[in-house]
Amino acid sequence: MAIYTPKKNLSALVIALLAFLIVSTAMPVAAEETPVIEDIHLVEGKSDVLLSATMSAELDEFMKEALKGGVPLTFSYKIKLTRQGTIFGEKKVRSEKLTHTLQYNPVKQIYQFTGEGYGELLEKTTREEAEALAWMKGIYRWPLYPLKEIRKDKRYRVRVMATLRSAELPSVFGYLFFFTSIFNRETPWNQVDFTY
Repeated sequence: MAIYTPKKNLSALVIALLAFLIVSTAMPVAAEETPVIEDIHLVEGKSDVLLSATMSAELDEFMKEALKGGVPLTFSYKIKLTRQGTIFGEKKVRSEKLTHTLQYNPVKQIYQFTGEGYGELLEKTTREEAEALAWMKGIYRWPLYPLKEIRKDKRYRVRVMATLRSAELPSVFGYLFFFTSIFNRETPWNQVDFTY
């Protein structure tokens, strides 16, 4: 007759996780494609200059499985707007951060997207992985700067970059490994100049 003991189950869990770590670090790693910000577009809206941008970033199967297992992904976009200044350089006009977070709900079998930095919290759900990842990788018609405050004939420069992260998972080994992050990459800055 088997007797349930938490100590035995914890030991089995630690051994299984240790085996997983050894196997996963021993597996050959494919060369990761560096994510980049592409297609920065600026259009005139009713009262603001509107910014759209997309990011090319492919998630490998391990990352997709981690997402399906409940590990949230976060893409943080940094946006900087500068104006042509004096001979000493550019003047900072605006600096903002947008945060996109995606989490899979295995009970409802839906992807839950939230976007922060848009004035109000964006919340969307879908059953389609491709649609959810498209939301993560794109900024669409975000109000960059009020039209009435733009100085005519001055050169402006908008820069965009992103940091891609998974949640940091606590290790069963506690203080030995502290935290393990599955996915942590960063894009280089991309920029567009414009005048109005």
